[in-house]
Amino acid sequence: MTLVKSANLQELATTACEAVRLTRGFLLEQKQGGAVAVSQLGRDIKLAADAGSEAIIRAFLVEHGDLPILGEEAGWSGRAPEPDELHWVLDPLDGSFNYFRGVPLYGVSLALCRGRQAVFGAIYDPERDELFAGGAGLGLSLNGHLVVQPAPARQMLATGFPSQADVADTLGRLGALTADWTKMRMLGAAALSLAWVAAGRLDGYTENGIMWWDVAAGLALAEGAGARRIVCEAISQFAVNVFVER
Repeated sequence: MTLVKSANLQELATTACEAVRLTRGFLLEQKQGGAVAVSQLGRDIKLAADAGSEAIIRAFLVEHGDLPILGEEAGWSGRAPEPDELHWVLDPLDGSFNYFRGVPLYGVSLALCRGRQAVFGAIYDPERDELFAGGAGLGLSLNGHLVVQPAPARQMLATGFPSQADVADTLGRLGALTADWTKMRMLGAAALSLAWVAAGRLDGYTENGIMWWDVAAGLALAEGAGARRIVCEAISQFAVNVFVER
């Protein structure tokens, strides 16, 4: 964080917040008309809305800067960054299956990163018109207002099953956690889960084998909110194991 000049960071943060908000009209319109599935392999689904949302955000980011962009749908824009170079990490529609089925739990996630450090995150919930934004040293805001954290509690733990996860292994790991938490919840959207943890609506989030673009912005939000435990372990080029407790 200290390696990013504050003025430049503020400008990039503003860009990120504007970018994710741009998708609202498109996503709500596509959902109302019936989301179109491009492909489905196992538990993973790809929608026309995924690619459309990513195209909107990429165009805006390119217009407002020259940082490399890693998007879930199109990969790197042009080139991968140098190890210490700032870049964007984008999930244009997190919770695609929810969106496809008309479940109003999905979000748009954009993180400013350096390596595996998420410097700033913006997660937008089009259904509720809620924009969560923040990062280490920046605090956490919801629609521009500072979020005041409730007292820490080990009550509600959010989790999920990544599309490539071993179900038996995941169930075993979650079973071991049930003694420490009052309730477990699966929203079906990792980014939104982390945003809700950062805002104090949930108390923790864990998922193994989740993709970096699903959680990068949410980890920045957790940092901004002062989460007491943040674990992010890389297990492949883009997959990570994550545990966050506020």
